[in-house]
Amino acid sequence: MAGSLWKEAKQALGALAGVASQYDANGVDIHFLNHYGSMTGVTDSKAVHEQFANLQPRGPTPIGHRLDIILGDYFRDLDAAKRQEDAGDYFARKQIKPVNVIIITDGAPTDDPESVIVSFAKRLDADKWPLAQVGIQFVQIGSSRRATQFLVELDDNLKQTHHIRDIVDTTPYIGQLNAEMLIKILLGGINRRVDTKGGAAVMY
Repeated sequence: MAGSLWKEAKQALGALAGVASQYDANGVDIHFLNHYGSMTGVTDSKAVHEQFANLQPRGPTPIGHRLDIILGDYFRDLDAAKRQEDAGDYFARKQIKPVNVIIITDGAPTDDPESVIVSFAKRLDADKWPLAQVGIQFVQIGSSRRATQFLVELDDNLKQTHHIRDIVDTTPYIGQLNAEMLIKILLGGINRRVDTKGGAAVMY
């Protein structure tokens, strides 16, 4: 991804960081698919713009690999909380904030994110975590047909094929990407899971 799409993503994420900080003092974490210098606790657009200026989009689209790393860290906290609960600390689970991962991509993945998602969803089900504990939002930027096809297939196949909780939402590109859209996508995914079933990190 390069040029206007890179700039579009930068502007949207910068504005999102500023808005998100109004609701969570911890801000947002931003991870890059082909760069391991993650940004944590981002609360303003300046930091986002500076980081984007130092990076050039390149290489494959290893969504599954990066998602495995990011959620792997989070699930270690979930597992630790469950062990504490099993040992008698009945408030341990409540201390773990839910996480929502927004994945902005202009292409189809070059690895297998579906198996990663299925594995984590089964762990959430097995340990009876709340339905809104983990959410993953795939957001397309640009008009790649392969990216669109990937999102459609992922949205259609995950729950029905693997019989897991619905933790994924997908949004195809509609000609623009901005902070308002990202916020609506994020909150819409959370509310849908909670409203229909009873129950923030960004990767780019």
